[in-house]
Amino acid sequence: MAKEKKKSAKQEVVNYDEKPLFNYGLLAVFFIFLIFFTTFKITGDDDVFWHLATGRYIIETGSVPATDVFGFITQGQKWMPFEWGWDILTYSVYNIAGYIGLSILRTLLLIIVFSVFLLILRKFKVNYNLVILALITLLFSIIDRLTPRPHLMSYVFFALTLYILIQYRYFKRDNYKILFFLPLIFLFWANTHMGIIAGILLLGVYVSSELISYFSSNSSKNTEIRNLNKPEIVRLLMIFIACLLVMLINPNGIATYIYAYDHTKMKMLETVNEWVSPFSEKYTDSFVSYLYKGFLFSGILVLYYAFKKKDLFLGLLYIVFAVYSVRAMRFTVDYILVMFCFTIISIDYLSGKVNSRKLKKYFSINPVPKLIISAALILLIFPVKDDSLYLKFLKYYRVTGFGINSDFIPTQMFSFIKENKINEIGERPFNHFGTGGFLIWNFPASKNFIDSRNLNDSIFFEYNTIIGKKPGFEKKFKDYNFDYVIYLAPDLIRMPEEMEQTIISYLSKNSNDWKLVFWDDKSFLWVKNLPKFKDLIDKYEYKYMTPYNYAYNKPVLEKGINEDLPTLKKEIDRKMAEDPNGIVISSAMKIYGNRIK
Repeated sequence: MAKEKKKSAKQEVVNYDEKPLFNYGLLAVFFIFLIFFTTFKITGDDDVFWHLATGRYIIETGSVPATDVFGFITQGQKWMPFEWGWDILTYSVYNIAGYIGLSILRTLLLIIVFSVFLLILRKFKVNYNLVILALITLLFSIIDRLTPRPHLMSYVFFALTLYILIQYRYFKRDNYKILFFLPLIFLFWANTHMGIIAGILLLGVYVSSELISYFSSNSSKNTEIRNLNKPEIVRLLMIFIACLLVMLINPNGIATYIYAYDHTKMKMLETVNEWVSPFSEKYTDSFVSYLYKGFLFSGILVLYYAFKKKDLFLGLLYIVFAVYSVRAMRFTVDYILVMFCFTIISIDYLSGKVNSRKLKKYFSINPVPKLIISAALILLIFPVKDDSLYLKFLKYYRVTGFGINSDFIPTQMFSFIKENKINEIGERPFNHFGTGGFLIWNFPASKNFIDSRNLNDSIFFEYNTIIGKKPGFEKKFKDYNFDYVIYLAPDLIRMPEEMEQTIISYLSKNSNDWKLVFWDDKSFLWVKNLPKFKDLIDKYEYKYMTPYNYAYNKPVLEKGINEDLPTLKKEIDRKMAEDPNGIVISSAMKIYGNRIK
C-alpha cells in the first residue's frame, strides 16, 4: 500500500516538457512570425547608407579613417568610425546579396538574440506559453531598433554575455571554461558598437556581486548558489581585466571611448528624440515607451525574486540598469534586453506561488493555449505582410519587404542626379540632413554638407539656421557657396506648411538664382543658375508647375496659364510622365486641368 502511494506521488509531479510536438510547433510559428516582422524596407534611416559608404571606403583604401572623408566643410575634422567592423560586414554582405542580404543579416542576428533568450528561459523551466508571450512582447518593445544598423551587434553580445553569466552562476558553477569566451566577445564588440560600455557595465555588476558575496557573512549567502572560492574569484577578476584590455584593441585605443563620450555631450542631441529621457516633458509617449515603462516598473518583481532567493546579482543589476535607462530613450532597449529574462523568470516564480497546481498544469501542458497562441501569431502574419498592423493599428510607418522604401527615401531624385551627372557638375551641395548618407553612398566621389554622423554641434546648428530660415541664414547660405540643393520632405503631403517654413520658400522665390529641375511628392532639387548648369536648366527647369507655387504662390501658375501656356504644358506633361500617380500633380490638374487643355 505504501509503495502504491509513493508511486502515485511520483505521478503527481508535473512534467512540463510533455507533448513536445506542440511546443516545437509553437516555436516554429513564432520564428516564422519573427522573420516576417523583421523583414521591412529601409525607411528614413540615412545611417544605413553612410555605414555602407564607410565600409566601402575602408575596404577600398585598406585603412580606417581618423578624420572625416565625406564632407566638404568637415573634411579633415576628427572622426573615429568606431563601428568600422559593422561597416565592413554590411558592405561585404551588400556586395554579395544587395539590400536583400542586409535584411537577411538583420533577421539572422535577431533570431540569434531571441534563440539565446529562449534557451535561458527554458533553463529556468519557464513554460513555453509564457516564453513565447514574453518574446512577442519583447519584439514589439524593440520595434524602433530593428533597423540594419550596428546596435544589432550589441543585442547579440548582450544575449551571449547573459547566457555565459547565467550558465556559470546558476547551472554549471564548476565549468569556468565558458567564461573564457567573454574576452573574445568583448574584442568583437569593441569594434562594432559602443553598446560595449553597457556590456562592461553588465559584466562589472556581475563581478561586483560575486565579490560582495565572497566577502559577506554566511547569514546573507544564497544557499542555492555556491559562493566562489579564492582561486575562482581571482580567475573571474583576471577575465574581467582581460575584457577591459581587449576593449582597447581597436584602431584608436582608449581615444575611441573618449571620442564616443564627447559625442554624448553634444548640444545637438538635446534636439534628438532618442537622446531625451523617457520621463522628460519633451518626450512624447508612444506604445514603445509604455512597454519600456512596463518592463521598468515590473522590476519590483525582480527585486522581490532577488530578495527571496538572496540573489544580490539580480538586485544590483536591476538598480544599475534602471538608473542607466532613464537617462535617454536610446538606452531603454539596453535595459529591456539585459533585464528581460530575469523579469520573466520572476513572473514565472510568482505565478507558481499564486496559481493552483491544476491551472498551472493546464497552462503548461494542455495543447489548447499553445494552439491559441500559434493561431494568433499566424493571423498576425497577414497584417504584417500587408502593413496594416503597422499603419492601421500601431500608427507606425513601416513597409514590409526588401530594399529601400522610395516613399521616404528620394530614390527617384537621386536617379535623376545620376542620369544628368549633377553630382559631377556640382561640387558643393546643400543637402537635407536625412540624405547626407544616401548621397555619399550613391556618389563615392562626391562630398556632402551634413549627415547623421553628428560630427559636431557647429555644422548641425549652421544647418538648422539655414534650413529653418533663422536670422542670418541668407549670408550663411551665400558664404558656403552651394551650387545645388537637395531637399527631402517625406511629410510634404500631410504638412505642406513645411514649404513656407523652410528654405524651400526662399529658393522658390529666388528663381533667378536657383532653378528647380526636379520635384516629386517628397523631394526637391535646385541647381544654381550658373553656366555649367545651363544645358540642364534649359531642358528641365520648372518655372510654373511646382508644389510651392501650387500651394503658396498661385499668381505664378496663373502667369504660366495666361502668358506662357506651352512651357507650362511641357512641365505638366513631363511631370505626369514621370509620376502619373503623384498626389501634388494630380491635385493641381483637378483644379487647373480644364484651363490648360
